[in-house]
Amino acid sequence: MKIDPQKIKKVLVIGLSCLGDMVMASAALWNLKLFLPNAKFTVWVGPRALGAVSGDPMWDEVMIYDRGGEFAGFKGRIKALKLMRSGKYDLIIDLRSTIMPPFSGARYSPLWGLREVFLPKTLHEAERTLQAMTSLGVPIKIRQLRFYIPQELRKLVKAKHSDKVRGRKLVIFNPGANWPPKRWPIRNFIELANLLILEHGVVIGVIGYSEEEQNLGRQVLDNLPYDDTLDLTGKVPLRELGALLETSSLFVTNDTGTLHIGSAVGVPMVGLYGPSSPERYGPWGTKHRVVAPPMSCAPCVGKSCLYDDFACISKIRVDDVFEACEELLN
Repeated sequence: MKIDPQKIKKVLVIGLSCLGDMVMASAALWNLKLFLPNAKFTVWVGPRALGAVSGDPMWDEVMIYDRGGEFAGFKGRIKALKLMRSGKYDLIIDLRSTIMPPFSGARYSPLWGLREVFLPKTLHEAERTLQAMTSLGVPIKIRQLRFYIPQELRKLVKAKHSDKVRGRKLVIFNPGANWPPKRWPIRNFIELANLLILEHGVVIGVIGYSEEEQNLGRQVLDNLPYDDTLDLTGKVPLRELGALLETSSLFVTNDTGTLHIGSAVGVPMVGLYGPSSPERYGPWGTKHRVVAPPMSCAPCVGKSCLYDDFACISKIRVDDVFEACEELLN
């Protein structure tokens, strides 16, 4: 299906549930916006993905689409379908690949999942969405992930942390992740931080959003010299974090949503991977190194574990991560 831009005035994008997934889809959606500059764009996203789109002027309207709450079950799908029909959209892009769009009354309602079925399973998620978008006749003019940061926020963030950083390199750690098998051990983050402080004189900033992630972050901070750290746990809105990452020298992170924000803003990055696939979900479009365990069974994507513990990420050596950090810092 090729879309005629002259016939499209209103676009609905049914977005994804997770922050990282929504950021990985942002390059394709950005190209769609460039192709349809005069159309009104509405996006529905899951609650956890809201930070990827809220405040971004690319979107004229943002709505929370909670399939575990208001839009749960069969009745929820019927409610969503009624909203689609009442919106009188000319184009509906359903990133969730459901069969609802053809029943929406939209002029163009491609079945998104059919565009991905023949793509290699290892193809990066950002590339998968870009290729699906080209099947609609949308030219690809930009391959960068999008995470909008207002210019005034950049200035504010730079001034806010200047006293603590004092011209030193800032390295941000993200020791959290929603799924425990994706978390590199805290003791390893602590050892790595002390090596970076000793060898490179850096300031270590530590982030963490959920209560559990904040506790992990504080465990790292409690074992480092106060003058060499920046406590960012539970305190930094996502837009501010994006601006802070933009000014940082390095981001060391598990496979989680903020990794993809780092890709979007272009910070050099070391991504730590265990059961998840760095080929499909790794850093995109920025200088990076991926460090994964020396195990033939990884990645397994969490479907099963030969050892019944999903502890493969703990096999990553601190020395290997430090070496990757040094390559990027130098």
